[in-house]
Amino acid sequence: MPQKLTRPDFPGRNDKDEYATFEAALKKVLSVPHSAIKAQLDAERPVRKRKSKRVSSHASREKG
Repeated sequence: MPQKLTRPDFPGRNDKDEYATFEAALKKVLSVPHSAIKAQLDAERPVRKRKSKRVSSHASREKG
């Protein structure tokens, strides 16, 4: 007969406080409008393209 798995009980841990913290963080993330996220991504896009060109491959390195 398989036993029911239970998670260990951690002393000093309050699930209600932990859930409240999680819920507050979730509300904060979801409150950001899509346009703000899109603007940030569009601003970062040219920077990422420049950085990817700087990366050299193994074949282009000098052997020594």
